[in-house]
Amino acid sequence: MGSYKARSWTTYQPMRSTLHVVHEVFRREWEANFDSAMDKARQLEKQGFLVEECLQKGAMMESKAKQLSKQLQEKGFQVELIPVAKWGKEQAVFLIYKPPEKPVEPKPTPSKPLKPLTTQQIIQNFYKTFKVDDDPSMLGTEGVIMDKQHMVGIVDIAFTGGTTGRVVVCERGRKAKQSGLKLAEFYNNAKLRATLLHLERLKHKWVSPDSRKDFPIQITMLRKVLRALDDGPITAYAPDQDGPVFFFNERAPSNISVACVKDYNAQSLDTDTMDYVIDIAKSVYGYKPPQ
Repeated sequence: MGSYKARSWTTYQPMRSTLHVVHEVFRREWEANFDSAMDKARQLEKQGFLVEECLQKGAMMESKAKQLSKQLQEKGFQVELIPVAKWGKEQAVFLIYKPPEKPVEPKPTPSKPLKPLTTQQIIQNFYKTFKVDDDPSMLGTEGVIMDKQHMVGIVDIAFTGGTTGRVVVCERGRKAKQSGLKLAEFYNNAKLRATLLHLERLKHKWVSPDSRKDFPIQITMLRKVLRALDDGPITAYAPDQDGPVFFFNERAPSNISVACVKDYNAQSLDTDTMDYVIDIAKSVYGYKPPQ
C-alpha cells in the first residue's frame, strides 16, 4: 500500500501542478487582453457584426473557430477572430460574424397608364374584326352598330333616340351597368387573347365570364370581342339572365360597350369560365395584369 501511494504521488502530482500553471497563465493573459478584445468587438459592432449574439456563445479554441469560419463564409457571412489568451499552445478566440446583406429588391416599375381609347378607335377595331354591313354613322343615329349575323355589336348605352328597335339594346345596356349583374372583371391584353386562340385550337367551344357558366359565349366570338375592345381593364355586365353580355373597357368612354349574345345551345360541360382561361393564360403565356 505504501509503494502505491508513492507511485501515485510521483505520477500525478506534476500534472496537477502543470495544469494549475497553465490555468494561471491563461487567466492572467485573459484579464490583460479582455478589454482590448472588447474594444475590437465594439468596432466590429459598428460595422454590422452581431457582437452580442457572438459573445454569448463564449470563446473557443482557434482550430474550432477556423472550421466554423469556413462554414459561415461559404454561406456569405463575414467572419473575424479576436484572440484573447493562450491555452497551452492554442489561442482562445471570440468568433464574431456578420450575416450576408439581403439583396435589395428592385422596386416594381409602375406601369405606364394606357392612353384613353376613343369611340372611333373601337369602331375601327370592330370593322377590322367582324363582317359588318352597318354604316359607322348608325352608332350616332340608332345607338348600335351590329355585325352581319346580329350576334355582336357596339352599343352606346346612353343613346335614347332613334326610330328602330335597336334602342332596346341601348336600354338593356344601361340596365346592365346600372342595376344588372356584374359578371367579371379582368385585364384584356394580347396574352389573354392568345390563350383564347390556344384553347380554340384545342377544340374548346364556349367561355362564360361568370363562374356559374350562365352566360356562355362562343370562344371565337369572345376572342374577337376582346380584340375589338383593345387592351385594358374589362368589366362584363348583363341586364338579367337573358343577356346579352355587355363588355366595357375602362379606357373607353363609359357609355360605349361591345355586347354579345349568350349561346343557348352551349353545353355546360364544354364551357370554360373566365377564371379558368386566366389561369391557363398565367401558366402558359405568363399573363400578368399590370399593378
